[in-house]
Amino acid sequence: MNDQTPSLADRVLDLPRSSIRRLFNAAKKLEAEGQEVFRLDIGDPDFEMPERIGKAIEDALKRGETHYSPTFGIEPLRGAIARHLRRRGLEVDPSRIVCSQGATQALNAALLSVCDAGHAVLYPQCYFPNYIQQATLAGVRPLFYSLDEDFQPCLRALEQIKDEELRAILVNSPSNPTGAVFPPDTLERLYEFARQRDLWIIADEAYVDFVFQGPTGSLLEIDLQRPQEERRVLGVYSFSKSFAVTGLRMGWTVTPNPEVTQALSTVNEPLTGCLTTPLQWGMVAALVEDDSGERRQALAGRLEVARDILQSAGLDVRIPQGGMFFFLDISSTGMDGDTFADRLLDEEKVAVVPGSGFALVPDSDCHGRLSFTPHPGAASCIRFCFAVPEERLRGGLQRLASFITCHS
Repeated sequence: MNDQTPSLADRVLDLPRSSIRRLFNAAKKLEAEGQEVFRLDIGDPDFEMPERIGKAIEDALKRGETHYSPTFGIEPLRGAIARHLRRRGLEVDPSRIVCSQGATQALNAALLSVCDAGHAVLYPQCYFPNYIQQATLAGVRPLFYSLDEDFQPCLRALEQIKDEELRAILVNSPSNPTGAVFPPDTLERLYEFARQRDLWIIADEAYVDFVFQGPTGSLLEIDLQRPQEERRVLGVYSFSKSFAVTGLRMGWTVTPNPEVTQALSTVNEPLTGCLTTPLQWGMVAALVEDDSGERRQALAGRLEVARDILQSAGLDVRIPQGGMFFFLDISSTGMDGDTFADRLLDEEKVAVVPGSGFALVPDSDCHGRLSFTPHPGAASCIRFCFAVPEERLRGGLQRLASFITCHS
């Protein structure tokens, strides 16, 4: 008889913790102690949720819309998404839309639907931490395509990637954390690379409504120009940022064909059962009006505020083209991003996220156990969010700039 607690699964023990959540929890602890913290850590825009969403959720509850719904989402929501996409020039049949419990769950479902354990997936060298967590849980081997100094894909380097088990490539534009937006010709070349290698493309479009400069394109648009039997893009979208409803956890995926639609719907069964029915009605109301432009304009103004403060302090900053983050090199301080973020929070009460968690490189030992080391380029960076009230943004960035200047 063994009286010890059974061990946990290796995939959970190996799972890297998100650097975003580490700083989020540390900042929350200080706030719970009554300390004022300038929160530039989490990508949660401070805008008010449009009133029509709350009213639609309330009306759904009053109607008794509290029962199970289809795993791919209620028909009114799929139809509303199709109309929303049509207004943006994308002709998608509602039957090609699978709703999800946020884009994070949609990305999980996409990965599980197109890859088996042991397959390889290409991720950008600098990426949203959940990607590597999802790959670890799925037993997928992450490979990485390199980025240049502007965080654009090094397209020639793609040709050097040789792996017989390569099954998919993930593209995130606008990027979290870098703010890079891939121009149309880059997207065309990424698509052609995937076509030649017979790869699926998982396009994370969570920040598609927040592009501030440069020409924009869409992998989904490229895909829709192909015959259905040649399509390969799973376009993942989120309500969270576009409608300031991060806590409602709603998103969707546009699939390339009926087979993928059925696969995602089936994968949703064990992942979520179904989506929260009243919230789906709230998202139907969200899509009645496309008012994301107002929030984009407000964010563009805050981006300029952040740029001016940092440049006035003499800091060399790379201006994001989209999204809601700056990815800032703090190597002049002699600190790595983790040390910098911890000290900034402790000494100045400003919460930012260390860059190390956005570029973890996995390695496995002879027993198949995983360990992760940060890419040196990202380890000397921090990410901060500018989607916060302007007064708080100014206060936090003035402290951050002063901290960098004093330690450089």
